[in-house]
Amino acid sequence: MHLDYYKILGIDRYASAEQIRLAYRTKAKLYHPDINKSSNANTLFQLINEAYQVLANADKKKWYDFKLKYPSTTNMKPQAERRRTSTYENYYKAYTHYKNGKSDEELFSKRTTKIIDNFLFYFLVVAGFLAIIYSTIDLIFDKVNMRNMTGMIFGVWFLLILFLGWSLMRRK
Repeated sequence: MHLDYYKILGIDRYASAEQIRLAYRTKAKLYHPDINKSSNANTLFQLINEAYQVLANADKKKWYDFKLKYPSTTNMKPQAERRRTSTYENYYKAYTHYKNGKSDEELFSKRTTKIIDNFLFYFLVVAGFLAIIYSTIDLIFDKVNMRNMTGMIFGVWFLLILFLGWSLMRRK
């Protein structure tokens, strides 16, 4: 027997996340065992929670909709049906584990790239400031050749281009 979570919550298949949440809250208030004293209130409340857990999660909802759209057309025995359901659940768990692992690798790659970029940026900033400082000291102690300011000009232009490029990268 397959439960229709949409019918349990009283919504249609194209309900938004907000509509799902509101339907859950309404049903949960009606059938909460502390409020509703009927004998089957606890079971109904568990079904409502189960329906909400599946429909509120986008991946689980997509999987559930797929199972509703393509139900089995064979008449299997209940034991075989249980095995088939557990196999689907195992596939789903393996898929989500693979998906989460892949996102961890991408996150690690992004963090590593950011650390390397920051290191290179600060290294080049220090190099630009050292070029300016060295050329200033050279100008002060070399009173004969005051016209040779290429090191300072290079350092200033280098830092300006570096900071401009860095600010453009940050805007992305």
